[in-house]
Amino acid sequence: MNDNQKKKYILFSPVGNNDPLGIVIKGEYSEGSMLHIIRHYRPEIVYLYITKELNFGDNRYEESIKKLYPDCKVYNLFSDEEKVNDYDAFMIDFRNSIQNIHNEYSKNGYNILLNVSSGTPAMKSNLLLEVVNSNIKLIPIQVSTPAKGSNYHREKIIFNIDLLSKIDEQKEQLNNRCSEIKVLSFKKVKIKSQIESLINRYEYSAALQIFNEDENAVNLFDSKLPVYLKHCVYRMNSQFREAKKLLLDNSINVLDYSNGNEIVREFFEYYYIMKIRQSKGALTDFVLRITPFITKLLYYFLNEKYNLNINKYIHIAKNGTHYIKRELIDKNNKDLLYFLDNLYHKSEFKGTFLNFNTLIDIALYYCDKLNDNNYVRVYDDFKYFSEIERERNKAAHTMINIDEDFIKSNLNKSSIDILKNCESLLKMIFNYQNDYFVYDDINKSIREVLQK
Repeated sequence: MNDNQKKKYILFSPVGNNDPLGIVIKGEYSEGSMLHIIRHYRPEIVYLYITKELNFGDNRYEESIKKLYPDCKVYNLFSDEEKVNDYDAFMIDFRNSIQNIHNEYSKNGYNILLNVSSGTPAMKSNLLLEVVNSNIKLIPIQVSTPAKGSNYHREKIIFNIDLLSKIDEQKEQLNNRCSEIKVLSFKKVKIKSQIESLINRYEYSAALQIFNEDENAVNLFDSKLPVYLKHCVYRMNSQFREAKKLLLDNSINVLDYSNGNEIVREFFEYYYIMKIRQSKGALTDFVLRITPFITKLLYYFLNEKYNLNINKYIHIAKNGTHYIKRELIDKNNKDLLYFLDNLYHKSEFKGTFLNFNTLIDIALYYCDKLNDNNYVRVYDDFKYFSEIERERNKAAHTMINIDEDFIKSNLNKSSIDILKNCESLLKMIFNYQNDYFVYDDINKSIREVLQK
C-alpha cells in the first residue's frame, strides 16, 4: 500500500467525456482521470458531479468504480446545467457541495480530493478557484494523459462496461499519472492581495496569520515578509526590544527615528498607535489613550524638559501608584501650595494621585515664575486638553461606544483635531518637525518584498 492509501480520502469529481474510460491510442485502452485517481488514492467515498449531457442513465460511472474498488461508496450529484462551458455556471454548486462534504466528514479525519482533470475547462477553473479561495483544505489532483500530451488522436469508441477489461491494469498501477498541483500562482496573488489590504489598515497580526496559515507562503514570498509583519506585531504591542532584535537578527536596518533616545521612542510609538486607532475609527480606544499620553508627556515636560523637579511633590506607594501629596508641596514649595489653595477657591488642596488636571494647575503656576515664551506656548497646547479631559472623564463612566459624533458633541473637538494637537506637543517638546510615520515606511518595505 502506498502512502496515499494510508490516508482517508473523499473524492469530489466532475465527470468528463473521458470518464470512466480514458483515451484509446493504437488499440491501447486507458482509464479516465476519475478512475485513475481512485486507483492510486483509494478514497472511501466518491461524489460524482454529473451534468445532463453526460447522464446516460446506465449507471456506468458507479459500476466502473465498483469494478475497480468494490468497497467505495459512490454518491451521484446530478445537474441540469446545460451551459457546461459557462465559467459562472458551477461556482455555487461546487462550493456548496464541497462545503457540505466538509461539514459531514471533517471531524473524521478525511482529506478532500478534487479531480481537476475531468470536465469542461469551466469546471476545472472553478475547482481551482475553490482551492485558492476556500478556507477548507482541498487537494487538487491533475492526471496526465497516458501519452503525456494532448488527446487529439484518440480512437472513437462507444462505451461498454466490458471495455474496462481491456485496460492494462498493471501498467496503470505502475504508471501513476496523478500529481497534486499547488496552484501557487493563484495562491500568491490571493495572499499578496490580502496582506496588502490588511497592512493598509495596519492589521499586521491578521496579515501574519494569513501568511502562516498557508503552508506554501514561505516558498512564495521573500523571507523578509514574515519578519516585517512580526516586527510590526511586536512594535504595536510595545515589545520594542523583541521588535528591534528581530530586524537585527535578519540583517534588516532598524526603522527608527529616535537615535537611541528611549524617551523619544516611547512617546512617539504611543502616539503612532493613537494615530492608527483614530485612522481606523477605533475611537473608544483612541479616547482612552489620550489621558495617559498627555499626563505622562506633561509630567516629562515639567520634570525633565524644564528641570522643575516635580518628583519632590510626589510619593510613590508600595503598589506603584504616584500621589501628589500636600505635605510634600508644603515642605518643598509653600508658594505653590498657596497658589493651589487659591486656585481651588480657598478650599484646601488635599493632594491626589498623579493626574493631568493637577499637573496642568502646577504648570500654570510656573508660567509666571519662568517668564518663558516657549514654556507658555507649550502650556497653552496642554491647556487645550483640560476641557477634553473633563468631558472625557464623564464619558468614561458611560457604557456606550464612542464615535466621531460623540467626540464632537461631548469634547467639542474632532478626533483629528485632538490627534493634531498631540502631534504638535510632541514636535514642540522634542524639537521634531518631520511628519515621518514609521508604519507607512514599514508598509513601503512590505510592499517591496511582496513584489519579489
